[in-house]
Amino acid sequence: MFYWVYDLSPLLAGPMFAIVFACLTWATLYIFRRFLKSIFHRDAKNNELVGLMLSNFSVLYALLVGLLAVAAYQNLTEVSTLVNNEASSLGALYRDVQAYPQPTRGMLQNDLRDYTRFTIDRAWPDQQQGIIPTEGTHRMTRFADDLTHFIPSTKSEEILHAEAYRQFNLYQTLQSSRIANVSLGIPSVFWAVVVVGSAITILLLAMLDIGIVAHVWMSGLLSAFLGLVIFLIASMDHPFRGSVSVKSAPFEDVYQSIMAPDGAILRSMSILLSDSERYGEARIEGSDIINGKKVPILFFGNVRMNGFIDIVDSVAKRGGGVATLFVKSGDDYVRVTTNVKMGDGNRAVGTLLAATSPAMKKAREGKAYYGEADILNKTYITGYEPIKNNKYETVGLFFVGYLKPTSVTPTNK
Repeated sequence: MFYWVYDLSPLLAGPMFAIVFACLTWATLYIFRRFLKSIFHRDAKNNELVGLMLSNFSVLYALLVGLLAVAAYQNLTEVSTLVNNEASSLGALYRDVQAYPQPTRGMLQNDLRDYTRFTIDRAWPDQQQGIIPTEGTHRMTRFADDLTHFIPSTKSEEILHAEAYRQFNLYQTLQSSRIANVSLGIPSVFWAVVVVGSAITILLLAMLDIGIVAHVWMSGLLSAFLGLVIFLIASMDHPFRGSVSVKSAPFEDVYQSIMAPDGAILRSMSILLSDSERYGEARIEGSDIINGKKVPILFFGNVRMNGFIDIVDSVAKRGGGVATLFVKSGDDYVRVTTNVKMGDGNRAVGTLLAATSPAMKKAREGKAYYGEADILNKTYITGYEPIKNNKYETVGLFFVGYLKPTSVTPTNK
């Protein structure tokens, strides 16, 4: 009912409710004492009747308002618990898929990482406006499709797959409950009774026949407190709206503690992106022969990237790990400069991004991929970003990565 209150700071809205209720009471008091007091209080017993009615009505009204405040707070805490459980379930699901073999593991992790960022960055602001988010369901459908396509080949994979499905079903139940609670609130009929009760309380306060100074102070304080209580209920009415609401912090915690790309990967990618930007815009022009294959030539500005090892070696020197530039050639992505080494120790120039790589699926969608990937029979912690030309078409890929550590974590230089 009081949707506008969610756009205001509690430090502003609370006092505003108190002042408005006090002013309404004082206005009613003025009107009654100015025009109606002489008529209504001809009989002195009427003041006793007003006092008795005010005390009895206050008990009933306080009971109603108190129950509504408890109900609003209970709704808020229950939804908060639900969101905590949902985030925990999402984290457990992410841990489950970490045990899948590549490339399934990378695809599933990226799906969950993408979904979590969507929930934090886009779904939550919608919920705070009372809008029920639907795109998140579509993103989880993509995860379900990737999960369904995996066929276990061993008994341990069957057990893992069954557990992942169980956790996924649990998460979907919690997600559906959260979405259903976006529109949760106290029914309008209750608010109507609260408003009518407030009006009766203010009227009864104004009808008392006591000294003017005491009357003004007493009625003002009581009505101001009544306004604060109603503000408190209104601020908790919708669990996802306003300052007193359920936040996305549990999802943020899960993302940062479990899902976020490795900091070293982000730093190395930043180096590669900034170095390429200094040369100019990306474009493809002409073709080259690499390992007997005709490959498009990738340029940044006027600098030809095919065979230009300085840009990838600079990343390795300043950030550690390995780096590659891919050029798009038909449906494939070809390494045109890299410091990833093959088994014979030579640079893997001219080799293709594997069609089964989880990064390939994202590349075809023109999107980034961060996660594990197998590269030339070795597992890396990776980051892939699309290279776009001035028409925002994908013409290649940036890549940085570190060999997945076994007992020693890679250090950054």
